[in-house]
Amino acid sequence: MSKEIIRSDKVTPPKAPLSPAVRAGGFVFVSGQPAFYGDRQIAKDDFDAQVHQVMANIKALLEEAGSSLDKIVKANVILKRSEDFARMNELYRGYFKEGEYPARTTIACDMGNPDFLLEIECIALA
Repeated sequence: MSKEIIRSDKVTPPKAPLSPAVRAGGFVFVSGQPAFYGDRQIAKDDFDAQVHQVMANIKALLEEAGSSLDKIVKANVILKRSEDFARMNELYRGYFKEGEYPARTTIACDMGNPDFLLEIECIALA
């Protein structure tokens, strides 16, 4: 089985030793996406803006791989603050057709960067 590294000029490249996304075996595996835009800028303390930026980053990577948000089969949401869970659900819901949501796990924990309020990783059909 071969793999292809997926990058998008719409997504800030990671400094960590990871690929933004990898296409392999009929799937696209998207690494945890923070809310970076431009030259590593982030909307500090703005949860809604970070959710929208994370989803824009995921969408860009999936499109670069020939996939889309509606092909996501599994998502993992990592929240910095558990009290953001309800708001995250409200915003996240808007990215999918009603009743056709991906399987999902959500956890709350400390983030590697203190400005990150969430990250989302996912697996989608290629």
